[in-house]
Amino acid sequence: MARCPEPIRTESVRLPFPGGEPRPPCNPRGMTLVELVLVLALLVIIGSLIVPVFVGSFNSVRLRRAGDEVLARWAQTRSRAIETGEIYQFRYATGMGTYQIEPWMPMVQDPAQGGAAATSIVSSTVGSGEAGAATTDNPNGVVNGGLPSAVVFQQGQIAVQSPNSTQQQAASLESGGGLSTPILFFPDGTTSQASLVLANDRQQYVRLTLRALTGVGRATEVLTRDELQRYSSKR
Repeated sequence: MARCPEPIRTESVRLPFPGGEPRPPCNPRGMTLVELVLVLALLVIIGSLIVPVFVGSFNSVRLRRAGDEVLARWAQTRSRAIETGEIYQFRYATGMGTYQIEPWMPMVQDPAQGGAAATSIVSSTVGSGEAGAATTDNPNGVVNGGLPSAVVFQQGQIAVQSPNSTQQQAASLESGGGLSTPILFFPDGTTSQASLVLANDRQQYVRLTLRALTGVGRATEVLTRDELQRYSSKR
């Protein structure tokens, strides 16, 4: 019986490729001018949304820091009045960020004098003014200070004793570009009862209050104009 011939086995032979293994075709593609313009436009839009948020946050922090600085100065002035037995005064430049602390000079009569019963709030209108001045302390107790940049003393009130009654009333005074009516700090630890408003150039505000009997100062959070009006109307 005849046998079937076995099938011929073949093996694939890999022919050598000049220069090594073959590579897939390369088709590099860069950004077109239109794509580049679109990316830049997106970056500008995102930046316009984010930058105001950061700027507003920085301004709020600067405003709060200014309020803390004034409260710290009030506490230091009260302590100095107690230690020295002298009356000290705090005055600020209307519409600016500068203030002055010094021993009270009784030669000039002002509504804030009158011992522990004197209470205070100085009212003034504010414009823009120079702020961020360096603070200098004098050995004689005179301090010339400045708030952080772009923060100013906007307005305030001082409660005074009515000459014809025992009632106190709020005095509204403008300094006309000079220093404000003094807020007094007495040797017995009492002070004028005062309220000041600090403002920045983004229409944000911080209201500071000083209690007459305790001499303790407090600050609000950063307020908008409407919030400040509502807060003031409750007082």
